[in-house]
Amino acid sequence: MHFLDRVRAFRDSFLMVPLLFIVTSIVLAQTMIALDHHFGGQPPQSSAIFFAVGPDGARGMLSAIASTILSVATMAFSITISVMSSVSSSFGPRIVRNFMADRSNQVVLGVFTATFLYSLLVMRSIHGAEISGRDEAFVPHIAVNFSVFLAVICAGMLIYFINHIASSIQVSRLASGVQSNFLSLVDSTYHSQKGEDKFVLGEQRYVFEPDGGLPVLAAHSGNIRSINYRDIAEKLNNENCTVKYLVAPGDYVVEGEKIALLHTPFLTNEDSQKIMEKVESACSIGSSRAVSHDIRFAEEQLLELGIRALSPGTNDPFTLTNATRELTVGLVRATQGYSERSLYYLEGQPLVWIHPISPAELINHAFDLLRSYAIGHASSVIDLLVMAGKIYTLGEDAEARARCQFHAAVLLDSFRATNAHQHDKSRVENTYRTYFAS
Repeated sequence: MHFLDRVRAFRDSFLMVPLLFIVTSIVLAQTMIALDHHFGGQPPQSSAIFFAVGPDGARGMLSAIASTILSVATMAFSITISVMSSVSSSFGPRIVRNFMADRSNQVVLGVFTATFLYSLLVMRSIHGAEISGRDEAFVPHIAVNFSVFLAVICAGMLIYFINHIASSIQVSRLASGVQSNFLSLVDSTYHSQKGEDKFVLGEQRYVFEPDGGLPVLAAHSGNIRSINYRDIAEKLNNENCTVKYLVAPGDYVVEGEKIALLHTPFLTNEDSQKIMEKVESACSIGSSRAVSHDIRFAEEQLLELGIRALSPGTNDPFTLTNATRELTVGLVRATQGYSERSLYYLEGQPLVWIHPISPAELINHAFDLLRSYAIGHASSVIDLLVMAGKIYTLGEDAEARARCQFHAAVLLDSFRATNAHQHDKSRVENTYRTYFAS
């Protein structure tokens, strides 16, 4: 796994934000204590905001804050784990990644743990006159007052956390969150201006001789998390060779499997071997798939919502409706303005062939997975026909539109072959005729 993939995995885990808050709490506690030392540890004037207490009162207050916040943090962790378990069983384990990457959950847990640690660090700086060696005891009044302010923030964060958890497990919210990831990948895959500067990602205008290339083999088994095409294009710039990748992010490879072909007509075997190692290292292979580059994985999260909704244990066609609506937006966007760009050029010289995932492939994947589960529900078949019809009507890619028409016809024929009531068959046929010619 590449370093950047490890950074992304760490960023999306529960570790990063709480760790940042913990480090901040340590620095903040020492800063507040130093500020109290700077002012001689004198108590502030009594007011509605600031208050002064003795060593025992300060210890009791900080102890109460620390113990209470620790209990609240434990409860928050328990709620999070319980919700993650429930979502995993109802909507699939892939959705759990969204909960782990949810910044709101991470911030709440970070604030709780940071407040607990801050209170402990401030409490240890309180001491009496016999310990301080001075006539007066030392109480960091500014730091103690700030701990009360943090406790008030934690109370507000607890209310926000409960409301956020309750709203985040709603099906519409789940589908919308997954759709945002899918749309982001659609835009970066099909609509972003890749290949800025000197490299251009464009249409393939050359024929790569498959028998003339040296096979590049996978170093170990796993999922292709990402492929750094521009990095390998940079490395091949002055090597007078080209490479054609046979895999794409999301594919599973076995150790020793062919993942690319390298064409090096003017290089020695030793130089070719070094370049083959660079080509292989450009592929990040890990035990799990990464939604940051794998558009099929992002699509499958929406598909899993719909498939699990139609399982016998759930039998909830309304969730499929939400999933297909969110999926339709992404697939329509993918087909609008799409043109196959599968080759990196530098001043007209081909360098790297990639294995693109076309919108038609995404459409085939969606309908092939959903059809067998939806065929027994008239409303679900109608949802799929509406999705196919809208992509067919609004899409601009000819191949994608043809696949929508094909899958709509398959849905209609499959539903006609069932024992459904004639009324349901009429509903399905009317929906089909709305978008496609009879």
